[in-house]
Amino acid sequence: MNEDVGFEVWRPVEPAPLSSVLAFLEAGVEALGADDFSRHDAAALADAVERVEVVARKLESAAARATADLAGLHARKGRTPGGVAAMLARRLGLAKGAVHGRIEAGGRQATPAGRAAAAGEISAEHERIVARAVKGLPGTLGGDAKIGFARELTEFARTVAPAELRAEAARRVAELCPQDAPGREEHQERQRSARLGAVRPDGTSALSMVLTPRARALVERALCDFGRPGGTVACEPGADDRTPEQRSHDALVQQWALGSTIDPARPKGIATIVVRMTPEQLEDPTTLVRTDSGTQVSVRQAVSMAGTMPWFVSVLREGREELHRIDVDAHPERRLASALQRLVLYAAHGGCTFPGCDAPARGCQFHHVRAWSDGGPTTVANGGLGCPVHHGFVGDTPASWKTVINPGAPGRCLWIPPGVDRLTDA
Repeated sequence: MNEDVGFEVWRPVEPAPLSSVLAFLEAGVEALGADDFSRHDAAALADAVERVEVVARKLESAAARATADLAGLHARKGRTPGGVAAMLARRLGLAKGAVHGRIEAGGRQATPAGRAAAAGEISAEHERIVARAVKGLPGTLGGDAKIGFARELTEFARTVAPAELRAEAARRVAELCPQDAPGREEHQERQRSARLGAVRPDGTSALSMVLTPRARALVERALCDFGRPGGTVACEPGADDRTPEQRSHDALVQQWALGSTIDPARPKGIATIVVRMTPEQLEDPTTLVRTDSGTQVSVRQAVSMAGTMPWFVSVLREGREELHRIDVDAHPERRLASALQRLVLYAAHGGCTFPGCDAPARGCQFHHVRAWSDGGPTTVANGGLGCPVHHGFVGDTPASWKTVINPGAPGRCLWIPPGVDRLTDA
């Protein structure tokens, strides 16, 4: 006797009507806007801010895609892109350029950055920066290379602010376009400017500048030396109530004052910039190198920074030649490294020595490879650069990392992960 076997035929799920989706969205936004946020604790509000940011990014991406599709429908009816943008701008109450930007962004959602923006992982501004960088790549670069470039820059965008992404994108594009080097420097020099505004009624003045890479490197050095809390004022830790902008102002004033009054025989206080370059790089003045803060300059610009001032300009061969000329380890018993020892490590290491970390030297700390508490001296040979995050990895707990001198590369250190006892296992 045969029995009928029951089964269901699969049918595709029909998408909800667009009007219903929008009504649901509007109701959710209305409910969120009516919430009394003061009744929530800090943890709940922080979670809410993060989730709303992700939703807002997804909405902006969806709006761009809808705008691009709408523009496409109008274009098929014979309307020009400019006419479509003007019509939508009037309807939405936006600038025509903003509508153009949405249409373009909606057409880029198949790119790595477009997908990340649609998922709420990066903002629309991040996506635009990546798109402009890809557009600036040379035409000789293959499609696969451009996609790889876009993926790497999108991954970088997930963890940084747009300003930092914009700077990194410019550096990477410049490195991939060496043929533009001669014109790039000329363009930078043409763009440089400084304008001191009129004195205001309250006695203050505005200063606006467009900086060349060389000038930016100098400003960054001054801000690092004097722009931190307590950098130019004597106060107790935590008692510096100046805003970051006020500290930057005071740092530049301090640097200008030192430049005007410093005795050349006593270079204490003059900002120092470290640029690492090989003998081969010195042969080509247009080659791009980086300062210890990450600013990209050409070899010509880097060497020009020396001038007649007491900068350190040196080419190290395996970190040995310059180390023997000066006594950098005069006080190994002191816990804190000297400025000269840090300069040597800046030149020798270039940045954080933790595997895979690309933090520039300017933001790194002097790390005792053999702990100072265990008798490790404060010497260049026992030193390594570590960014604040990875420097904090080292300790005495089972979950801490260890560091040892690298026997295969004197002057470098090895980072040994938790649970590894033998150097050969690292």
